[in-house]
Amino acid sequence: MRGKDLSGEVLEDRYRVLERIAEGAMGAVYRGTRLNIDRAVAIKVMHASLPSAMEGRKRFEREAKLMARLEHPHCVSLIDYGLHGAKPYVVMELVRGRSLHDALVEQGKFEITRAIDVMRQVLSGLAHAHEQGIIHRDIKPANIMVTPKAPLGLHVRILDFGLARMLEASTSVSNGVAVGTPSYMAPEQCRGEELDARVDIYACGVVLFEMLTGKKPFIAGDPIAIVKKQIDQPPPHLRDIPPGGDYGALEDIVARALSKSAADRFPSAVAMAEALEAAVSGRPATAEPTMVLPVTGDPSSSASKEKTVTLAPPSASMDVPITVGSSVIQKPPKPGSSVRRQLPVSRTRWFVLAALLALGAGVAFVVVNYDDWLGAKKPTEADAAFTRVVDVPKPPDAAPPSDPATDLAKQASDLVAAGKQQAAIDSLVKARKVYPDSAILALTLGKLYMGKLWWADGIANLRDAIKLDPNVKEDDEVIKLTVRGFLMTPSYDYRLANLLIEIGPPAKPALAEAAKSHPNPPTRARAESLLRRMH
Repeated sequence: MRGKDLSGEVLEDRYRVLERIAEGAMGAVYRGTRLNIDRAVAIKVMHASLPSAMEGRKRFEREAKLMARLEHPHCVSLIDYGLHGAKPYVVMELVRGRSLHDALVEQGKFEITRAIDVMRQVLSGLAHAHEQGIIHRDIKPANIMVTPKAPLGLHVRILDFGLARMLEASTSVSNGVAVGTPSYMAPEQCRGEELDARVDIYACGVVLFEMLTGKKPFIAGDPIAIVKKQIDQPPPHLRDIPPGGDYGALEDIVARALSKSAADRFPSAVAMAEALEAAVSGRPATAEPTMVLPVTGDPSSSASKEKTVTLAPPSASMDVPITVGSSVIQKPPKPGSSVRRQLPVSRTRWFVLAALLALGAGVAFVVVNYDDWLGAKKPTEADAAFTRVVDVPKPPDAAPPSDPATDLAKQASDLVAAGKQQAAIDSLVKARKVYPDSAILALTLGKLYMGKLWWADGIANLRDAIKLDPNVKEDDEVIKLTVRGFLMTPSYDYRLANLLIEIGPPAKPALAEAAKSHPNPPTRARAESLLRRMH
């Protein structure tokens, strides 16, 4: 232990520390609770043994500021920040599950499809971090949490941005000293050189290698020997690790990610994710130029060099078989229309329904099962397969019926507000199967996908929403998310461009503003090009 165990203490009358759950180079992580609202949280407190003047304290405080900028389903979010006994602490959401490291220790390696799914989620989270100007610098299985999700999948969260640094920093925070975990460090990181986002691409290559084979590419008896191998020794092929096998396109993907030169690696997290998606789907990966954004700072300094920023493509499909209510699934009634009830009816009983409908014209009544009334046998499963809709006129003073699709969309929004974005997406995927003609469900799901940077799924759902309700074209959030995606993808994305063309005039002001004032010349040119297409 590097410092006093804070279990049982209360931090600034706001957080009660319950138990220590992990410890790292800079601080200890505790399970805690937010007083008054009893919310479970994770609390990271800087080690008491680190003097305030040391670089470790500055790095810890920087972690809090960086994490506050991360808002993504695959990145752990910062909740609060404070001081306890002159030592800083950060409060994060408590991620339930286990580390990828523990999962690999237990399983040895992953099936190819699962390894790709996990890595694409990691790349999605890194894409968001890189977009904010943040590189992680310590991607490894111990810093990746996995939580089971239906059906038999894993939801990934990236932990510990404690070694992250700003892309626009003109000098290395380590001042020429290699900082990181040797087995996952890129060659330039091992040499203590200035880094960019491609150092995370290298680490992802190591993690993917480990998930596929159960082994790290470089193994040695001491950290210095591993560092030397990272710098000088070519990585092994996947097929060379017993029991071997044919990994197809993954062989080239891993080899490119593990290139000794950063220039030879994937230029962005999204480029690597797209290559993985192509490996799964069998289609060719796109090979277009990578967009770069300038880093803010003094134009004369090295900090002003252009840096790669990244976004990530959609993850694997989340199709889930569902059952809603009973075996008969009903579409929602429109407000103001009569309530419609589905009843199981035998083919031999149509005359009963016809008579009841004739007698009940204009009068509210209850339809009873005629066979039950006569004491006859119950309908068989075959009988129940036949249904007819019976109108039951709504009493004049009754409140308008609620729209189940709207209610489901609201429930999903509530889940998002509670920080359960993946649960919201899963619920909307199910709901869309039941109510495929609901514009609000398609719109809500499309926005969530676009916010998560999963363009293909987001575009598909937004297009459905526009077909069902053309007014969606004027939704400010839809325009903002689509323009943002179009401007920040690494290459000209025709899917996003065509969606903006479909949206039409409502999207022009945002594009015109980008064409006029965006700090990156290639991005301005991209916006201008699309505006010309829209005229």
